Amino acid sequence: MNIQFLGAAKTVTGSCFYVETENIKFLVDCGAFQGDDELEENNFKPFPFNPADIDFVFLTHAHFDHTGRIPLLVKQGFRGRIICTQPTRDLARIILLDSANLQEEEAKRWIANPRNDGSTERKPLFTEQDVEEAMRYFEVYPYSNSVNVTDVCEFRMRDAGHILGSAIFEIWLKVDSGRTRKFVFSGDLGQPGARIVCDPDLIREADYVVCESTYGNRIHKERSETVLELLGILQAAQKEGGNVLIPSFAIERTQEILYEINLFLENRLVPSMPVYLDSPMASKATEIFRQYPDYYDEDAKRLLKKGDDPFDFRELHKVESSEESKRLAGKKGVGIIAGSGRCTGGRILHHLKNNIEDPSTHVVIVGYQVHGTLGRRIVDGEKILKIMGSEYENKAKVHTLGGFSGHGDERDLRYWLRSFGHTPKKIFLVHGDDDIMNEFAANLATEINNEIYMPEQEEIVKLD
Repeated sequence: MNIQFLGAAKTVTGSCFYVETENIKFLVDCGAFQGDDELEENNFKPFPFNPADIDFVFLTHAHFDHTGRIPLLVKQGFRGRIICTQPTRDLARIILLDSANLQEEEAKRWIANPRNDGSTERKPLFTEQDVEEAMRYFEVYPYSNSVNVTDVCEFRMRDAGHILGSAIFEIWLKVDSGRTRKFVFSGDLGQPGARIVCDPDLIREADYVVCESTYGNRIHKERSETVLELLGILQAAQKEGGNVLIPSFAIERTQEILYEINLFLENRLVPSMPVYLDSPMASKATEIFRQYPDYYDEDAKRLLKKGDDPFDFRELHKVESSEESKRLAGKKGVGIIAGSGRCTGGRILHHLKNNIEDPSTHVVIVGYQVHGTLGRRIVDGEKILKIMGSEYENKAKVHTLGGFSGHGDERDLRYWLRSFGHTPKKIFLVHGDDDIMNEFAANLATEINNEIYMPEQEEIVKLD
């Protein structure tokens, strides 16, 4: 029995883990790499297995760095079952369709650019048609039900508390001599106390644990402190007449920000502020959120019972067309929420270009920024930023609100891992930068006795 780490090994993107026994071959996630050109080049490398031989993909959640190569997998012969929750299936579809559209647009721009003459054409990884074909293989299941998918494999999904429908996978495998080995794959683990999704479930035992470590070396600010900080930013921008730009992930971060602004306006903490949701994908994702209130935590359910839509308010304007988006260029004293969350593309680039040199602009970062992205350069305080091919002086006020992160911090991750007691033979740390994982592993070793291992990219580990 082997496990191979095909992504998220000493990096935070490209989650993909390949497990092979005598009787079954499956993947946990099949995500795309995001970041600098060198990292994204991994997306075009061939799979180190025959996709037609894979029986299952166990999909922890919808984010692109966990789903982004699924259409490619199907395109190259996969005909198995992709297992996930209902919200994950629906959210994955809109994320993958959006990516296909962007890739096709980029390919057209490349062809039209005379400077690319003679260089190698970069074709899209997949098309919208490839996405729709891949969706045929999705199967949805609820949390907490144990399901035998073959006579040698049983799984159960538990709530990961990361985004709507995100799952921790418990997988039991029968190996030689009738022995059973239990794997637990954390996916991405959320913070306890989030407004919309529930807290991550705790699991009591496993033979092997594959755990994320994105924020394994830091403690987030308290959520209440973060909410007050966001309120202060909005109030300051109102006084200054400046704009608030929020590069936001279309799923979960956007909905959490809308939730808080809704409460600010309802309680008249911010007297008035037009807010523009300039992300068609985020608008579609919000509609999917509305379809699955059973996945909400108690706070959000209470709002719904009062008849309050937590994702809508009087001064919210949804921007659909690119022409509408361009017309925001002359507005002042407004909030603009737009993707992409790491500023690697999307409409936020236009808004940054138009506002970054204005000292009254507030840029609010609400999610993890990967090395090599524009978002990371903004967080790191670079004064000259290259945006859409031109250089701009960064005069904006930059705020990093860690309390809105969809990932648990060091304290949360250690608490989750302690729930296993001494049962795991080995804990694999993944989905984190190398230096962060090393620090997390050292701190973790002071309180648990299990073997902690940090795999390399494409490393194969033999298991008992």
